[in-house]
Amino acid sequence: MQYFTEQINKIDELLIDGDYTEAVNLLEKILCEEPDNTEALRRIGIAFTELNEQEKALKALDYFFKFDNQHSEAIEAYGCSHFKLGNYGLAKKYLEKAEKLNPESSSIARNLGVTYNQLGEFKKSYETMAKSYNLNPWDYRTIYALASAHIFYKRYAEAEELLKEMLQMDIPGDFKKLAIEGRIKIESKLHK
Repeated sequence: MQYFTEQINKIDELLIDGDYTEAVNLLEKILCEEPDNTEALRRIGIAFTELNEQEKALKALDYFFKFDNQHSEAIEAYGCSHFKLGNYGLAKKYLEKAEKLNPESSSIARNLGVTYNQLGEFKKSYETMAKSYNLNPWDYRTIYALASAHIFYKRYAEAEELLKEMLQMDIPGDFKKLAIEGRIKIESKLHK
């Protein structure tokens, strides 16, 4: 049991660090020995979602739901997999369910806000992204999503503040690039 706990702790660190491939390797070893291990099933579903292996993610999470269909993090991953497959209606359904189970999750709120945006529900999208930011103002993905919503509503000064805030953070290069491009895009509109 101690070994299993250590393995799960190591896997959780890998997931936090974004090393999903290594996490999957360790999780597959656990699942070879214990195919019904719900801790491993949930985590591998989340890792596959992040690796853009949506079919594998959905399969793992479908099996996980036979044991626990009320776990907000697993339901969020399921919704995100559907989002990445372009199934926005299903994404909304599962992300709204996840939000009901865990209304204090900034991650769920952010993903739901992005889904509302894809469905053309812009007011709900903005409100949900603002909620996500209020829950966790240090999440660069949430900051970027809210800045994008401000740009949509032509609130350029608010967007500029968020993008500047993002650029002062230690964030991945792709998000740094998005923030710089966003500032360039709105620069001329700020001085009108």
